[in-house]
Amino acid sequence: MAHYCGPSVYLAACGRYHTFQLSTELQALGALGGLFTVDKSVAPPRSVPRSKYHNDWVSAIRSRAGRYLPMLASTPNDDIKQFDNRVLTSLQLQEPGVLHGWHGHIYETFKVLKERAWRLCLERSCPYYPFQVALLEEESRRLSVPFSYDSEGMEQAIEQFYLADVISTCSTYSANSYNAHPDLLSKVRINSLGANVEIVESVPSGPPSAPRILMVGNNFLRKGIHYLSEGFTRYIRSPSAQLWIRGDVPRDYAATIKDSRITVLPPVSRKRLRRLYLDATVFCLPSIDEGFGMVVLEAIANGLPVVITDNVGCKDILDSRVCKVVAIRDPRALADGIEWDMEQPREGILAAARDIIGRNTWSECARRQVDLVYAG
Repeated sequence: MAHYCGPSVYLAACGRYHTFQLSTELQALGALGGLFTVDKSVAPPRSVPRSKYHNDWVSAIRSRAGRYLPMLASTPNDDIKQFDNRVLTSLQLQEPGVLHGWHGHIYETFKVLKERAWRLCLERSCPYYPFQVALLEEESRRLSVPFSYDSEGMEQAIEQFYLADVISTCSTYSANSYNAHPDLLSKVRINSLGANVEIVESVPSGPPSAPRILMVGNNFLRKGIHYLSEGFTRYIRSPSAQLWIRGDVPRDYAATIKDSRITVLPPVSRKRLRRLYLDATVFCLPSIDEGFGMVVLEAIANGLPVVITDNVGCKDILDSRVCKVVAIRDPRALADGIEWDMEQPREGILAAARDIIGRNTWSECARRQVDLVYAG
């Protein structure tokens, strides 16, 4: 694509998310007007001028400190309102352009700029909010695990979708959640997330002696950990098989796991996580709700075959060379997928990963964002 000639693009998220990667690539294209964020990093993303980096890092540090010092604590809603007002104050002084804001973070800004010829792009990687809430309420009933959401804020959350000119989402799974709302569906644009993931040079040859299954992901209700645990215990018979769960499993649920082959791991360093990828033989993400699933790309970059569910968004960019896709909430299908994965040569997984990740870098993601999402 030629150098960008459209209106300036401003990114706004009360947190990092994937704004750093996207702002770097938009700057390279000549599209970035500015990045508004709340992040502990004082330095701007690579190649982004300081003049375009509007970061309230003091609030980010105070928020972290508030976890341990109650006198410094603030509510997430207060933090977001402060961020929203800061973005609005700044952008009212700018020539109209494209505002790419994260859902729930820029409500007041959207309301004001809607009347001022700005093109409003709402980032929502997860499904349509009411769709997601209904899905997780059902999961809560199934597993008797508490689930709550801001019912009072639901109306405002929904209004943001209607204020937006375009809704940017990263998967067919998330896009399909708007099917019952044609007026919103017409705004939806799909752009898979990027991944500048380091790919290992080589992997062990030959079939592994026993499965060592790795699952990585927080938020118990969304991740389908219960179904993976059940499928492993009931259908993976090898006494030397292992299942490593790196996720936030509720203590009460963890106490019900009686299979000694299952290990629930606490938060680990990036170095330790990389070691887990290298030591595993299969990766599984059994999510009930997963807008994309970056950990899946990290897994294939380490030569791991993967098992995912229909509701894992990154299935859009994968294929049968690396991945087995199964229905949600199906322990037997997950176990069968793991058995299938064990038969796949890891050298072939690595070759396919180079192809898949090479076509979905952050640079390519930014180009698609400009061409498919920001364009009128």
